[in-house]
Amino acid sequence: MNAVERIRQGSDPAAILVLQRDDREQQFLGEAARIRMDDLPGIIDTLSGERHDINVRAQEGLSEEIHFLYDLNLNIIAVQRKGHFRAAALEKLISDISRTAVSFQAILRRDAWERFQRMELATKINFKLARPDDIQGQPRPAVTRIFREIDEFNGVSAKIEITVGRQRHRSLSMAAIRRFVQDFIGMGESFQDLSITGAIREGEDDEAVLHRDTVDFLKDRLMVSSEVDRAARGRRLDGEGCRLALRRSIREQEDYLRRFRG
Repeated sequence: MNAVERIRQGSDPAAILVLQRDDREQQFLGEAARIRMDDLPGIIDTLSGERHDINVRAQEGLSEEIHFLYDLNLNIIAVQRKGHFRAAALEKLISDISRTAVSFQAILRRDAWERFQRMELATKINFKLARPDDIQGQPRPAVTRIFREIDEFNGVSAKIEITVGRQRHRSLSMAAIRRFVQDFIGMGESFQDLSITGAIREGEDDEAVLHRDTVDFLKDRLMVSSEVDRAARGRRLDGEGCRLALRRSIREQEDYLRRFRG
C-alpha cells in the first residue's frame, strides 16, 4: 500500500504512517495516527499572552501518533497507550484499511492470571458485551445468544451480572466460567468489561486458606511503563525511544507471553 491507501477517510480519519519489517528480530515496527480535523487548539505565546490559530489547510489535521510493534514469533502486538488512540482504535484502523477482520486479545498480568487459575469458587461474574457489526457466524453459541438479545432490542451493548445471591456455600460453575474466559480471550474488543469474584486458594496443603478476591480482566491487563525523552522539534515523544520501549517490554515478558502464542 502507498501512503494514500493507508489513510482512512470519513468522519474519523486515521492512518498507518510507518510499517517496517525487521527480518533479524522477526518484528513489524509501526506508527499510526488519529487525524484530528475539528476543535483544533490555538497557539499561545507564554511571554506575551498573544494567541493565534494553527495555520492548516482544509484537508489537513493534527496528527496524534502512537507506535506499535508486532512480534511474528510470539504472535503478540504491543501498543503504546496515548490519549484516545489506543489498542482498540488501532485494531479498527487496521481492519478498515486492510478490509480484513482483525481482533486483538487482551493479556492479563502474570499475577492476575495466576490468581484466576487458583480460584476454586466463584460467587459473581460481571460482564459487558458490545454488539459487533456482524453477528452472523459467531463461533461461540452462548455469546451469540446475548448478541441476538441486544439486536432484538436494537441496542448497542448489554451489561450482565450473575451471582449466587446470599447462599454462602453455593458456587457458580467454574467450568462454565473458564469457557466464558476463553470466549473473552478469543473475542477481544466485543467485551467491554469482565470481572470475576470468588475464593482464591493461598498456600499449600493443610495450611492453604481461601480468601475473597476479584480478578478484573480489563483493569488487570498487562501494561508496562517506560520513560521516553521528548524530541526537540515538535516536543513529541521520541519515535525511536518509543520503539525501543516496546521492544524492551516484549523481551522482558517473553517467557510469559509464549503461553498465549496462537
